[in-house]
Amino acid sequence: YDSDSFLFAYMDGASMIINQADRHHPVLYQLSRTLADLHFMHVFGVVYLTPPNSQAVRLHNDDQDVFLMQVWGRKKWTIREAPQLLCYTEEMLGKDKPVPRELEGKAVMEFTMEPHDVLYMPRGFLHEAATGNDESSLHVTITIPTSDYCWGVQVLKHMVSHLSTQELPKSIAPAIGIPSGLGPQVPDDEELDALLQDKVGSWLSNLNVDGLLDAFDRRMARTNEGQTKTFEKSMDLRLRPFVAEVSRVRLMHGVICMCEPGSDVAVFQRTADRQRLEMPISPSASELVRSLTSKPQRVADLPCRDAFQRICVLQLLHQQGVVQLFLADADEKTIMP
Repeated sequence: YDSDSFLFAYMDGASMIINQADRHHPVLYQLSRTLADLHFMHVFGVVYLTPPNSQAVRLHNDDQDVFLMQVWGRKKWTIREAPQLLCYTEEMLGKDKPVPRELEGKAVMEFTMEPHDVLYMPRGFLHEAATGNDESSLHVTITIPTSDYCWGVQVLKHMVSHLSTQELPKSIAPAIGIPSGLGPQVPDDEELDALLQDKVGSWLSNLNVDGLLDAFDRRMARTNEGQTKTFEKSMDLRLRPFVAEVSRVRLMHGVICMCEPGSDVAVFQRTADRQRLEMPISPSASELVRSLTSKPQRVADLPCRDAFQRICVLQLLHQQGVVQLFLADADEKTIMP
């Protein structure tokens, strides 16, 4: 799936994860910036939308501290002991492959989060969550990248930053995370060792606490500046019309719909030329499709157990030209028959 087909992906059971959602939503941006200014230097948000009977992410832990806020729906959580307290990025588990059985540990908490609940997840603790059979879930994580704030990480970043300004051989530049193509080739290991000792020694001779803190402050300032610039650019974008809970929809003039209860297909036909569109649907969406009429109805009032599935189905029908979308309130007096 890609960004143009995420509606189909969700209806196929896929979860949607929006990284750096704070750069595209005013409330998340203001919350992140306020928390960063008051306490944490830099904060960002991630949004997780999970369909019913599904799991967005398997059991894992993170190198960050996060606050999870349940927006709507419910999600059952299991928290397990941390195999490694205050883990670093390379110590995270469950990202590329499942957590080894011997490291899973016992469950220390099991509970269901409901709208308005907030959960603090300390860095390193294993966790997983899943939705039930009857509803989807939307939650937001407010993330503080605490492993990046550790002295060891800052020393390493400071060293890499220093070495990136030096003339280095092509054979080692990629290994320390800087672009290759800098400096001449080194013919043998002995000369390479001597070069590294010289460059690292030069860096160590100038290393001090104030220099590390200044470099950290500059990196945080650049990161926050990038966050603000992206947010401002995002707010200037003009989006295409889309279905929302407050919108109203109706069948296009001259279009009729045929769909049996629990069916996995809906048929739309234009009365003028008898042209038909057969559209596969989830059986759980049949009641929603059957409720569509020639009169405008508020999206939130249309029957569907999954609120986001309702948005997906109506948006796809709008794109197919069988549903008319009203962005402002509409009634029979303002709509031509």
